[in-house]
Amino acid sequence: MLHDILHHLEPEQRWGHAKLLAHLATADGKVSRDELAFFEQRLGASMLSPERKEQLRELLINTPDLEDCFEGMDGRGIKLALRDACLMALADRDISEEERVRLLNVAKKIGMTEKNIDELIDWVVKGYHWMQEGYDLLSIEL
Repeated sequence: MLHDILHHLEPEQRWGHAKLLAHLATADGKVSRDELAFFEQRLGASMLSPERKEQLRELLINTPDLEDCFEGMDGRGIKLALRDACLMALADRDISEEERVRLLNVAKKIGMTEKNIDELIDWVVKGYHWMQEGYDLLSIEL
């Protein structure tokens, strides 16, 4: 696993982080296989109990309200969730207008701008290109 700091957050922040991901995963009315794989990976990194993880999976069906996701979270936790939401939104190599709107709503909550979201999206695209180079080096087709 790549280095991350999600597990350094307090449990309440990790819970909110995962709720935000569930909220954002359902933005376009469907959760792709790639988005679900990313969501599950982040649940693993959250180090929450199996019971809490099951509750979070249920939120992919019964989407939480955005404001409910922010309960107990500070700017650092929300920013990490926003970063992960951008990664998840582009996991299927496409970002819908609904996903973009939800990302912008989260960004506004912490004083970030549309330009900040565009920069995060550009960063994610660069990361996917970097990962593709690794597959190319190994001659692995996706």
